Amino acid sequence: MNQEVVGIHILKQIPFFGPNDSLANRLRKVYLRGFPDVKIYQHAEFTDEFIPAEQIPQRLHTPQPNVYQSHLTRIEQLAALFQKQGIDITNLTHAYDFIAQTADGQETLWTMLPPVVERWHIPAKLGKLNYESLFGEQLKAHIASQGFGINPEAQALTHTSTSGIFDLVNDGIHRVHYGFITKKGMRVFRIANLTPGFPYYAAPQAYASIQILPEANEQGTQMKVHVVQSPGQKALYRYFPSGDIHSGDVRPATKGEVFR
Repeated sequence: MNQEVVGIHILKQIPFFGPNDSLANRLRKVYLRGFPDVKIYQHAEFTDEFIPAEQIPQRLHTPQPNVYQSHLTRIEQLAALFQKQGIDITNLTHAYDFIAQTADGQETLWTMLPPVVERWHIPAKLGKLNYESLFGEQLKAHIASQGFGINPEAQALTHTSTSGIFDLVNDGIHRVHYGFITKKGMRVFRIANLTPGFPYYAAPQAYASIQILPEANEQGTQMKVHVVQSPGQKALYRYFPSGDIHSGDVRPATKGEVFR
Protein backbone atom coordinates (compact mmCIF):
# COMPACT_ATOMS: atom_id res chain seq x y z
CA MET A 1 0.00 0.00 0.00
CA ASN A 2 1.33 3.46 -0.93
CA GLN A 3 0.92 5.56 2.22
CA GLU A 4 1.84 8.90 0.63
CA VAL A 5 -0.95 11.37 1.40
CA VAL A 6 -1.86 13.17 -1.82
CA GLY A 7 -5.02 15.00 -0.78
CA ILE A 8 -7.11 16.12 2.19
CA HIS A 9 -10.71 17.22 2.52
CA ILE A 10 -11.62 19.12 5.68
CA LEU A 11 -15.01 18.09 7.03
CA LYS A 12 -15.29 20.19 10.18
CA GLN A 13 -13.45 22.92 12.07
CA ILE A 14 -13.58 22.32 15.84
CA PRO A 15 -12.87 25.04 18.43
CA PHE A 16 -10.56 24.16 21.30
CA PHE A 17 -13.06 25.34 23.91
CA GLY A 18 -16.78 26.04 24.08
CA PRO A 19 -20.11 24.61 25.28
CA ASN A 20 -20.84 22.53 22.20
CA ASP A 21 -18.58 20.35 20.06
CA SER A 22 -15.07 21.35 21.09
CA LEU A 23 -11.73 19.62 21.45
CA ALA A 24 -11.92 19.91 25.25
CA ASN A 25 -15.40 18.36 25.34
CA ARG A 26 -14.35 15.53 23.03
CA LEU A 27 -11.36 14.76 25.25
CA ARG A 28 -13.56 14.71 28.35
CA LYS A 29 -15.27 11.62 26.89
CA VAL A 30 -12.03 9.65 26.35
CA TYR A 31 -11.79 6.49 28.45
CA LEU A 32 -9.07 3.96 29.20
CA ARG A 33 -8.98 0.72 27.24
CA GLY A 34 -8.96 -1.40 30.38
CA PHE A 35 -11.32 0.84 32.34
CA PRO A 36 -14.20 2.02 30.14
CA ASP A 37 -15.84 3.59 33.19
CA VAL A 38 -12.83 5.87 33.77
CA LYS A 39 -12.96 9.17 31.84
CA ILE A 40 -9.33 10.12 32.29
CA TYR A 41 -9.87 13.79 31.27
CA GLN A 42 -13.43 14.29 32.54
CA HIS A 43 -12.60 16.94 35.15
CA ALA A 44 -9.22 18.02 33.80
CA GLU A 45 -7.95 21.50 33.03
CA PHE A 46 -7.03 22.26 29.40
CA THR A 47 -4.71 24.94 28.04
CA ASP A 48 -3.08 25.45 24.68
CA GLU A 49 0.38 26.95 24.39
CA PHE A 50 2.88 27.54 21.64
CA ILE A 51 6.36 26.26 22.52
CA PRO A 52 9.28 27.67 20.48
CA ALA A 53 11.52 25.01 18.96
CA GLU A 54 14.51 25.84 21.15
CA GLN A 55 12.42 25.34 24.32
CA ILE A 56 10.98 21.94 23.39
CA PRO A 57 13.84 19.80 24.82
CA GLN A 58 13.78 21.63 28.16
CA ARG A 59 10.02 21.81 28.62
CA LEU A 60 8.75 18.47 27.32
CA HIS A 61 9.40 14.81 28.06
CA THR A 62 8.81 11.92 25.68
CA PRO A 63 7.38 8.45 26.27
CA GLN A 64 9.49 7.08 23.41
CA PRO A 65 13.12 7.98 22.68
CA ASN A 66 12.89 6.89 19.04
CA VAL A 67 10.99 8.57 16.22
CA TYR A 68 10.89 7.45 12.60
CA GLN A 69 11.84 9.29 9.41
CA SER A 70 8.99 7.57 7.55
CA HIS A 71 6.51 9.18 9.97
CA LEU A 72 8.24 12.57 9.80
CA THR A 73 8.05 12.48 6.00
CA ARG A 74 4.31 11.79 6.18
CA ILE A 75 3.88 14.75 8.54
CA GLU A 76 5.79 16.98 6.14
CA GLN A 77 3.38 15.92 3.38
CA LEU A 78 0.38 16.67 5.60
CA ALA A 79 1.82 20.02 6.63
CA ALA A 80 2.11 21.06 2.97
CA LEU A 81 -1.47 19.97 2.20
CA PHE A 82 -2.89 21.84 5.20
CA GLN A 83 -0.81 24.89 4.31
CA LYS A 84 -2.59 25.00 0.96
CA GLN A 85 -5.78 25.43 3.01
CA GLY A 86 -4.17 28.25 4.99
CA ILE A 87 -3.64 26.07 8.08
CA ASP A 88 -0.30 25.73 9.86
CA ILE A 89 -0.31 22.36 11.68
CA THR A 90 2.54 23.51 13.93
CA ASN A 91 0.41 26.36 15.26
CA LEU A 92 -3.20 25.19 15.16
CA THR A 93 -5.98 27.46 16.40
CA HIS A 94 -8.68 24.80 15.86
CA ALA A 95 -8.89 21.03 15.51
CA TYR A 96 -10.15 19.54 12.24
CA ASP A 97 -11.95 16.38 11.16
CA PHE A 98 -10.61 15.56 7.71
CA ILE A 99 -10.42 12.88 5.07
CA ALA A 100 -6.94 11.85 3.91
CA GLN A 101 -6.47 10.23 0.53
CA THR A 102 -3.35 8.18 -0.18
CA ALA A 103 -1.71 7.64 -3.55
CA ASP A 104 -3.35 4.22 -3.88
CA GLY A 105 -6.82 5.75 -3.49
CA GLN A 106 -7.57 4.76 0.09
CA GLU A 107 -9.54 7.31 2.10
CA THR A 108 -9.40 7.48 5.87
CA LEU A 109 -10.96 9.73 8.50
CA TRP A 110 -8.69 11.60 10.92
CA THR A 111 -8.82 14.39 13.45
CA MET A 112 -5.98 16.91 13.31
CA LEU A 113 -5.41 18.35 16.77
CA PRO A 114 -2.39 19.80 18.55
CA PRO A 115 -0.11 17.24 20.21
CA VAL A 116 -1.58 16.27 23.58
CA VAL A 117 0.63 16.79 26.62
CA GLU A 118 -0.29 15.36 30.02
CA ARG A 119 1.07 17.12 33.09
CA TRP A 120 2.04 14.82 35.95
CA HIS A 121 3.71 15.36 39.30
CA ILE A 122 5.93 12.34 39.88
CA PRO A 123 7.78 12.17 43.21
CA ALA A 124 11.44 11.22 43.41
CA LYS A 125 12.83 8.39 45.50
CA LEU A 126 16.61 8.29 45.80
CA GLY A 127 16.86 10.21 42.54
CA LYS A 128 14.58 7.81 40.66
CA LEU A 129 10.97 8.01 39.51
CA ASN A 130 8.60 6.87 42.24
CA TYR A 131 5.45 5.54 40.62
CA GLU A 132 3.92 3.92 43.70
CA SER A 133 2.02 7.06 44.70
CA LEU A 134 0.45 7.37 41.23
CA PHE A 135 -1.23 3.96 41.29
CA GLY A 136 -4.79 4.14 42.63
CA GLU A 137 -6.54 1.26 44.35
CA GLN A 138 -8.60 0.38 41.27
CA LEU A 139 -5.48 0.07 39.12
CA LYS A 140 -3.62 -1.87 41.82
CA ALA A 141 -6.50 -4.34 42.14
CA HIS A 142 -6.72 -4.79 38.38
CA ILE A 143 -3.06 -5.50 37.76
CA ALA A 144 -2.86 -7.78 40.81
CA SER A 145 -5.80 -9.80 39.49
CA GLN A 146 -3.92 -10.20 36.19
CA GLY A 147 -0.65 -11.12 37.86
CA PHE A 148 1.15 -7.89 36.97
CA GLY A 149 2.86 -5.22 39.02
CA ILE A 150 4.73 -1.95 38.70
CA ASN A 151 7.52 -2.28 36.15
CA PRO A 152 10.84 -2.15 38.05
CA GLU A 153 12.47 -0.58 34.98
CA ALA A 154 10.15 2.44 35.29
CA GLN A 155 11.07 2.80 38.97
CA ALA A 156 14.77 2.74 38.02
CA LEU A 157 14.61 5.68 35.60
CA THR A 158 16.43 8.83 36.69
CA HIS A 159 14.15 11.61 37.91
CA THR A 160 14.90 14.50 35.53
CA SER A 161 12.56 17.28 36.72
CA THR A 162 13.70 19.65 39.47
CA SER A 163 10.08 20.67 40.15
CA GLY A 164 8.70 17.13 39.98
CA ILE A 165 6.43 18.24 37.12
CA PHE A 166 6.61 16.32 33.85
CA ASP A 167 4.90 17.59 30.69
CA LEU A 168 4.70 14.29 28.82
CA VAL A 169 3.76 14.17 25.14
CA ASN A 170 1.26 11.33 24.96
CA ASP A 171 -0.08 11.91 21.45
CA GLY A 172 1.78 13.54 18.59
CA ILE A 173 5.47 13.10 19.44
CA HIS A 174 6.36 12.92 15.74
CA ARG A 175 4.66 16.26 15.10
CA VAL A 176 6.45 17.78 18.09
CA HIS A 177 9.75 16.55 16.71
CA TYR A 178 8.85 17.88 13.27
CA GLY A 179 8.36 21.30 14.89
CA PHE A 180 11.68 20.90 16.66
CA ILE A 181 13.87 19.87 13.71
CA THR A 182 12.28 22.41 11.34
CA LYS A 183 12.68 25.14 14.01
CA LYS A 184 9.00 26.00 13.60
CA GLY A 185 8.05 25.17 17.20
CA MET A 186 4.72 23.57 18.10
CA ARG A 187 1.43 24.51 19.72
CA VAL A 188 0.43 21.81 22.21
CA PHE A 189 -2.76 21.05 24.13
CA ARG A 190 -1.82 20.55 27.78
CA ILE A 191 -4.01 18.57 30.17
CA ALA A 192 -3.59 18.92 33.93
CA ASN A 193 -5.45 17.51 36.95
CA LEU A 194 -6.33 14.22 35.29
CA THR A 195 -8.41 11.55 36.99
CA PRO A 196 -5.99 10.36 39.70
CA GLY A 197 -4.74 6.81 40.05
CA PHE A 198 -4.11 6.07 36.36
CA PRO A 199 -0.71 7.34 35.16
CA TYR A 200 0.25 7.40 31.50
CA TYR A 201 1.26 3.91 30.36
CA ALA A 202 4.86 4.84 29.45
CA ALA A 203 7.32 6.64 31.71
CA PRO A 204 8.76 10.06 30.79
CA GLN A 205 12.22 10.12 29.30
CA ALA A 206 14.39 13.13 28.55
CA TYR A 207 13.49 14.74 25.23
CA ALA A 208 17.19 15.05 24.44
CA SER A 209 17.37 11.25 24.22
CA ILE A 210 15.30 11.17 21.02
CA GLN A 211 16.96 9.71 17.95
CA ILE A 212 15.57 9.34 14.43
CA LEU A 213 15.40 5.83 12.94
CA PRO A 214 14.53 5.20 9.26
CA GLU A 215 11.22 3.48 10.02
CA ALA A 216 9.29 1.75 12.79
CA ASN A 217 10.72 -1.57 13.89
CA GLU A 218 10.48 -3.89 16.86
CA GLN A 219 13.67 -2.57 18.43
CA GLY A 220 12.41 0.99 18.28
CA THR A 221 9.01 0.30 19.78
CA GLN A 222 10.59 -1.63 22.64
CA MET A 223 12.36 1.51 23.85
CA LYS A 224 9.24 2.67 25.68
CA VAL A 225 9.40 1.95 29.40
CA HIS A 226 5.97 0.77 30.51
CA VAL A 227 4.88 1.68 34.05
CA VAL A 228 3.02 -1.63 34.40
CA GLN A 229 4.65 -4.94 33.58
CA SER A 230 3.88 -5.88 29.97
CA PRO A 231 1.28 -6.53 28.62
CA GLY A 232 -0.62 -5.01 31.55
CA GLN A 233 0.17 -1.49 30.32
CA LYS A 234 -2.52 -1.89 27.65
CA ALA A 235 -5.20 -1.28 30.28
CA LEU A 236 -3.88 2.30 30.60
CA TYR A 237 -4.05 3.17 26.90
CA ARG A 238 -6.05 6.34 26.27
CA TYR A 239 -8.68 5.37 23.71
CA PHE A 240 -9.04 8.59 21.72
CA PRO A 241 -11.77 7.30 19.35
CA SER A 242 -14.07 7.16 22.40
CA GLY A 243 -13.90 10.97 22.28
CA ASP A 244 -14.69 11.17 18.55
CA ILE A 245 -11.02 11.77 17.78
CA HIS A 246 -10.51 9.81 14.61
CA SER A 247 -7.29 8.01 13.77
CA GLY A 248 -7.47 6.42 10.37
CA ASP A 249 -11.01 5.06 10.21
CA VAL A 250 -11.41 3.58 6.74
CA ARG A 251 -13.83 5.48 4.54
CA PRO A 252 -14.92 3.85 1.27
CA ALA A 253 -13.91 5.96 -1.70
CA THR A 254 -16.75 7.90 -3.28
CA LYS A 255 -16.79 7.81 -7.06
CA GLY A 256 -15.62 11.04 -8.58
CA GLU A 257 -14.09 12.54 -5.43
CA VAL A 258 -10.44 13.48 -5.69
CA PHE A 259 -8.78 15.69 -3.08
CA ARG A 260 -5.74 17.60 -4.28
